[in-house]
Amino acid sequence: MDPSEGQKESAPNAGIRVGVLQASALVDHVCSVTRETLERLAGAEVAGSQRCTLAELQNILSSVGEFHSKAGGSASNVGRALALGFGIGVQLVGTRGADEWGVMFTSSVHRAGVDVTHMRVQPDGHTGRSAILTCDGERTMRTYTDPKVTTRPGDLVADDFSGCDWVFLSCYSLYSEGLLPRAVQLANQVGAKVVLDLASYEVVRAYHKPLMELLQSGGVHFCICNEDEAQMLVKCSEDAAAAVAAAAAKGSVVPQHAAAAAAIGFPPDSNLPAAVLSLILRYCHGGVVTRGVLGCVAASRDLQAAAGGAEAGPHAGLVAVPAVPGIAVVDTTGAGDHFTAGFMYGLMTRQPLERCCEVACLAGASAVRVLGAELAQKDWAWFHARLHGELAGDVVQESSAAEVAQELLGCYSLIGRLGRGVVYFGSARLAQSSPYWDRAVRLAERVAALLGSAVWTGGGPGMMRAASEGGLKAGVPVGGIRISREAGTNVLTMEDYLSAGSAFTCKYMPTRKVALTDAGVRLLPEQRTAYVFLPGGLGTMDELFSILTLMQLGKLGSSLPVPLLIVNWDGFYDGLMSLLTAFDQTGALHASEVRQVMVANTNDEVLEYLAQFYQLPLPEREDPDQEATEDCEAAQGAGGQAEKGDEQAAVAAAAAELAAESELDAQAKAQKARERNMAALELEAKLEQLATSDESAGGNGASHHSHGTSAAGNSNGPSGRLTPLETGGKSPLATVLAEAASAAPGSGANSSKHRSRRSSLSVPTSGHAVSAEDVLHQLQQQR
Repeated sequence: MDPSEGQKESAPNAGIRVGVLQASALVDHVCSVTRETLERLAGAEVAGSQRCTLAELQNILSSVGEFHSKAGGSASNVGRALALGFGIGVQLVGTRGADEWGVMFTSSVHRAGVDVTHMRVQPDGHTGRSAILTCDGERTMRTYTDPKVTTRPGDLVADDFSGCDWVFLSCYSLYSEGLLPRAVQLANQVGAKVVLDLASYEVVRAYHKPLMELLQSGGVHFCICNEDEAQMLVKCSEDAAAAVAAAAAKGSVVPQHAAAAAAIGFPPDSNLPAAVLSLILRYCHGGVVTRGVLGCVAASRDLQAAAGGAEAGPHAGLVAVPAVPGIAVVDTTGAGDHFTAGFMYGLMTRQPLERCCEVACLAGASAVRVLGAELAQKDWAWFHARLHGELAGDVVQESSAAEVAQELLGCYSLIGRLGRGVVYFGSARLAQSSPYWDRAVRLAERVAALLGSAVWTGGGPGMMRAASEGGLKAGVPVGGIRISREAGTNVLTMEDYLSAGSAFTCKYMPTRKVALTDAGVRLLPEQRTAYVFLPGGLGTMDELFSILTLMQLGKLGSSLPVPLLIVNWDGFYDGLMSLLTAFDQTGALHASEVRQVMVANTNDEVLEYLAQFYQLPLPEREDPDQEATEDCEAAQGAGGQAEKGDEQAAVAAAAAELAAESELDAQAKAQKARERNMAALELEAKLEQLATSDESAGGNGASHHSHGTSAAGNSNGPSGRLTPLETGGKSPLATVLAEAASAAPGSGANSSKHRSRRSSLSVPTSGHAVSAEDVLHQLQQQR
């Protein structure tokens, strides 16, 4: 069934954002021809667009042999690309015939996710058709439109653009007299910003006067053109004609494009993009000139003002971005339309002008790789892989749902706005009562002040919120890539502490992981990023091992090295280091593969390492009294269930212990480290002895059990050893470990459950961040 017939369907995308005017629906017939055939069918003027009769169109199609038919039209191509490739809600406005070509047009556009309920059906007449002749990567178009099947000014109503933030218009609509000014008027009336494409140099030449009147009206926000259209725009301007006439009166011979440039305030040797952008900026907020294999040049009033305006020189405020290299051109049909879609996506998501150009160039490059103006899903996967990195492309391609691709676009839009920076990972459960909370806030604040980079987290509670608050205190951008529900939380316990527009919520975990990884990659030397792992659980370990694996395989997507730091407060990650050591000993991992992973025991070690990595002045060290206060508060929180007197005693004891530690000089600390190592060796020997005892008694488990039962209340069996039953089901080996843990500082009844998990086989302290490779080697020596 034709989706535009009968009652209006609900649009496939809620929250329509862009209105697109395709005055006459168009079906493209795309074919490849030789140069000889092209010149015979199109005449001398090739590589452009001209109107033809239905008979001429049919003659061309009968002469070329095989061709492919697809829904076309510049405006509808832009709309489909925005909907299918960028997930933007689009509503198409225009007119089609009631023939089979009209049905094909609306069905094709509707499948791409575009709302076609604003398309009008003209029962009499034929749907427009265009023969697109492709030769050597260039396309020549001969287009037939039925004058009865077109949109007229009176057909448009304000409802056509209702709810739209942006409206895209093509100068092809100038073929219908008065239509374009009417569309601009209605778009402005509903508060939408207008993006105007100049369509073709033939259109600019034929309709130069009404086009200039439209620009001068001030209703166009952004103008897009190629170099041919740009040259025609300045060449036909009244200023240029006056300049040429003045030169002729003096007997001088001045090229028209040079005269046009001079007439609008540029020296005669100025390049064309600079000249036309200067002209466009008289009337529009900004403009961009596409240059084919050379990329594009763009300008806006904001950039011009930032650069000092005209006084700063003719090229001030211009952004030039090269084309994507290494692309084999198959067909340029639709390349400009996809460029426009990419550029508009950047504008709508408030990307910097340079980023708008980059996205646009890549979208245009995606189009020239295929025949025709429509990209398949695999072609969009190629685009996303190039735009966001190989990992993102894999996620999009391997996912059965287009939702993942749209989620990635949302995440990368946020990253593009806030900028890449330091990504913090950590437990959602370690809230303000945790002794790690204040340290995390302070660490993120100090790192942000040092690097000046954005702070990124999972946008959830716990350590994520602590790091976010540190970034907010430092005054840097703070962003969150959320999942719909964090571990240990529910809808009632989640809080939205980030400002509007600073977080994106994902439905799928792979999307979130890819986006958080990308938020920390470095593509430019001036970017200062890092991955920082605060205390965390399963989710944090998943993210850590994911990034470690990407680093190991060289698939992180970062062209420059990125620091990765494990924050080992109170020995929190000693167990992880032991696990990695076991991997290394069994050959499952080589210690050298974690060489770039740094282990830091204090905030100062994190700051000092980042300062050295980015060659920045060393920051001042943290006040040790502040750490003492912090751990006092931690002890208070942990003893909340005890008597007030016991609680105060625990706090005082913790404070006294930490104060004493802070007064130790370097020599005393070194002596303490040696004593710990000796204790580790003694414990290791005891463990080996007990393990040997276990093995020798391996066959007597039943007798141990029965004797333990008969000697209830007796702490020792006949052999003088604790039995499993007598120790609460623990083996002697586990008992010794438990005893060692209970003897560790801070393991008393009133100590925090979050305090040191450091066993006798602990990560050695060095006073500065050390490579995980060195940690593994030192742990092996301890063993």
